[in-house]
Amino acid sequence: MGAGRVTPAAWRSSDRESVDAWRSTLSADAVSVLTDAAGRLSLDPERWADDLDAAIDARVGEAIAPLADQLWDGPGFFWLRGLPADDADQLRGLFWVLGNSLGDPVMQNARGEILSEVTDRFAGAERGPDTRGYESNDELRFHCDGGDSIGLCCVFAAPSGGDNGLVSLGAIHDEIAAAHREHLPVLEQGFALYSRREASSDGAMGGTVNQRRIPVFSTTSQGFTSWLNIRLAELAAEMSGEPLSAEEQAALDCVEAIAERPDMKLTFRTEPGDIVWVNNLAVMHRRDRYVDHPDPSKARRLCRMWLNRRDHHPVIPEHAALRAGIRGPVATIGVG
Repeated sequence: MGAGRVTPAAWRSSDRESVDAWRSTLSADAVSVLTDAAGRLSLDPERWADDLDAAIDARVGEAIAPLADQLWDGPGFFWLRGLPADDADQLRGLFWVLGNSLGDPVMQNARGEILSEVTDRFAGAERGPDTRGYESNDELRFHCDGGDSIGLCCVFAAPSGGDNGLVSLGAIHDEIAAAHREHLPVLEQGFALYSRREASSDGAMGGTVNQRRIPVFSTTSQGFTSWLNIRLAELAAEMSGEPLSAEEQAALDCVEAIAERPDMKLTFRTEPGDIVWVNNLAVMHRRDRYVDHPDPSKARRLCRMWLNRRDHHPVIPEHAALRAGIRGPVATIGVG
């Protein structure tokens, strides 16, 4: 293992003695502040965007400041436990308040959802290349999403499977620089991106390939940033008819092999009330395949948000472009 850079974002799961040592909690007073703020939201989620000025005050920012530090300037994620989970509507409100305190929501799909549900909408039906992974129970390989960050709030957990994984792209870079330097030129050049993996607003299906390569690793005078979605890089090659070169495939395989090492990735299972937030320019995330509850009312269900940091730092244009998310007709709340 290479010595690497001494930065909070270049972490390994083996840096701490146990999985639980990575978990964050808030004080009872901080939870009370968030609960009070969520209580000021309307009963109708479609009005939540208009309720933000009334719901969020300086106390909310103070309550979540340690989490914001972890997300933006620390390891690049936080895994929060301890929020009340008995009332699903209240939990969604807490998640909405927390997210809007961390940054600005970004549309996640062609429906324009800035707060969406992660659940299996296919129930065993055959998937295609345009199936969005968050709407299935499939395994999701290591990837980054749109916006500066992604947040997930567990409302109902699956009875089996669905474990989460996180890995530091900074630590992967250091491993490759130390032992597999031949892959760095390819990774710094990056990969094309397969996008629009869903029905557009007019109902048409089919994705497109953005040939502008997105570097996996970038080091500039402003610092180090990174981004990779392994499956979308592969899909771009498959759907464009231009297969990955041997060097490109080897570089992706090397990244994935390092990411899956037990000493590198942090693997855990979320419980109802848990919130995980990930900095997309520092950390990749994954999910195991899961078996859902036979009762649809108890099916695995999470809330999801993509956020941009309000005081975001300058990054290369290819990484900055990811902040646009997926454009929909109008911003909407996709839960409730």
